[in-house]
Amino acid sequence: MTKKDDAVRTATGRDWTEWLSLLDAAGAAEWDHKGIVKHLAADYPQVSSWWQQSITVAYERARGKRAIGETASGFQVGVQRSVSAGADVVWKVLTERPELWLGGPVRFEPGNQYEGGGVSGEIRVVKPVDRVRFTWRRTGWDTPATVQVSLLGEGGTTVHVLVEKLPDAQSREWAREQWRIALERIAAEAGS
Repeated sequence: MTKKDDAVRTATGRDWTEWLSLLDAAGAAEWDHKGIVKHLAADYPQVSSWWQQSITVAYERARGKRAIGETASGFQVGVQRSVSAGADVVWKVLTERPELWLGGPVRFEPGNQYEGGGVSGEIRVVKPVDRVRFTWRRTGWDTPATVQVSLLGEGGTTVHVLVEKLPDAQSREWAREQWRIALERIAAEAGS
């Protein structure tokens, strides 16, 4: 038995195999995400809502109903890069050289728009030397993704990018590569 099996059994009284069998028997293969959660909440109220969601996602993945990186609001991907420079230096690169990683110039204040490199969006949240959150829309996407770039650590810095609400698995892979390249540029500019 794995640690994951131990954790689900400790929290819910069943392991993953038992949950998959119970949901198959109930007809969950025909239900959407909300339907599975509703069933779990009704038939297994002793299981916390967090575990109901986790069981549902595990079931969807096991039965091919959910791809890697897929969430209820689309696809997501995380990319990170360690940089030897401090967060203040990395923040300066982010805010003074956005063309390196965002495709064009922008003032980092909520509500400001940017466009360049085939993407556009709007700055939503700016917390200096901590994080910036913005929309990120590739030409051809119906709706924008949301991106958060966070700076973590002391001394050296880990730059973490989380991209959410991507339209599909192909966009997820495209975003992963775009942000990998962007983080390499940021690291090089910051002197790492």
